[in-house]
Amino acid sequence: MEYHKELEKKLEKLRKENKRLEDENASLWFLLDELEKSNIANPEYRELFEGVYDKLRFQTLMITTSEGEA
Repeated sequence: MEYHKELEKKLEKLRKENKRLEDENASLWFLLDELEKSNIANPEYRELFEGVYDKLRFQTLMITTSEGEA
């Protein structure tokens, strides 16, 4: 019974963290969309945008979307 309660607490904590990360991810995609719509013809801005975009793509690949056993 106690083990079940601990698992429920851990699961709830993971759900909250997942929600936070999903919100952060959505915010970053919104920011990237806004950057893309802005003037990125300037090579300096283009380089910065591509760097941020590449980092975001890499981080997205590192996020797991399903639960598994460790």
